[in-house]
Amino acid sequence: MKVIILSLLSLSYIYLIIITVLSIIYRPERKRSSPALKLITPSVFPPVSILKPIRGLDDELEENLESFYQLDYPFYEILFALDNWNDQACEVIRKVAAKYPHVNTVILATGHDPNQNPKIHKLSRMESESRGRLLWITDSNVRVEPDTLNRLVAEYLSTGAGLVFSPILGTSSRSFASLMENASLNFFTSGNVITLWKLFARPVVVGKSMLIDRVAIESFGGFQFFKEYLAEDYLIGKFFMKSGFKVSTNFTWIVNINQQATIRSFFKRLARWARLRHQLNRPVYLIEIVLNPIIISLLGAATFGRVFWQPIFLVAALKIFLEYINFMVVNVKDRKRLFNHMLFPAAVVVKDFIFLVVYLTPFLSSTVDWRGGKIKVGRNTLIYHPTG
Repeated sequence: MKVIILSLLSLSYIYLIIITVLSIIYRPERKRSSPALKLITPSVFPPVSILKPIRGLDDELEENLESFYQLDYPFYEILFALDNWNDQACEVIRKVAAKYPHVNTVILATGHDPNQNPKIHKLSRMESESRGRLLWITDSNVRVEPDTLNRLVAEYLSTGAGLVFSPILGTSSRSFASLMENASLNFFTSGNVITLWKLFARPVVVGKSMLIDRVAIESFGGFQFFKEYLAEDYLIGKFFMKSGFKVSTNFTWIVNINQQATIRSFFKRLARWARLRHQLNRPVYLIEIVLNPIIISLLGAATFGRVFWQPIFLVAALKIFLEYINFMVVNVKDRKRLFNHMLFPAAVVVKDFIFLVVYLTPFLSSTVDWRGGKIKVGRNTLIYHPTG
């Protein structure tokens, strides 16, 4: 048993080192020149419809939205979908749109359908009102650079991909919980997105940014095809691959602004993701714990006593070191604050303990907290509709 635990620790660190190295190679700030960008000329610019489902006020919402109005791309429109006109975000959208009258803006109040994925409900309505050949789905807490859309379209044109996905850069930490959440996004989420793509050509599509060919999504019947599933982003990537559409990335990161997360909101978000991952691929979910060496060493210590208690601090220190490298290389903005450096070791350890508790939640309940409501899901995150 000791040999098994030591072997698991070794495998865990090998994988985490790979994540760290690839995160450095494909970091957001790396200097790169993309030959595909030469394909972006006025004669080949496909019009793009940016679809933004919105609910409530996110951190720095106005600045996030304004970044989309400052894109270098010449032919695009922006569509917003809210539950209703009373949403506080509506005033912010109108304020920003008024500053950029040259960008066509459409605002829709779609209502809320409790019998389907709320995001897909909004995307379907925006899809029917949009005019672009390409559809770029981004969340309201996303911020982009002026050349972001150019780079994504260049990948689409050069590869013929039906879907282009992006790693996520979590940043702007102003609380202990937001530091944990951003570290999780940058190391665990985006690290896995990059690693699984580079090592296994397996796309892990996260819905923060998806550039989709309209013809491809319409071949399924539009976004409505995915209305019965909560993990629509992952399944869109999966169904595209199965149907012969190419899925690709050129590692154009998009920025996720997260300033004031709380421990409670962080836990609920992780628990939601855990329940969805458990329903999507249970064998893979069951081995996720192997990627957490701190938890493995604690289990060893609990089983075999001080023979494992002695190296536990070294195990934790190495895990913190790898995540700190990721923090320094990937999260340029947050590394400028001394507060984040001082709290980072504690953030890694506390985050990993929360991961352990969260890991157990899918075995206790299949009900997901979703934007103020509760939705029960089955295999592949199929939404459960109670009868009677």
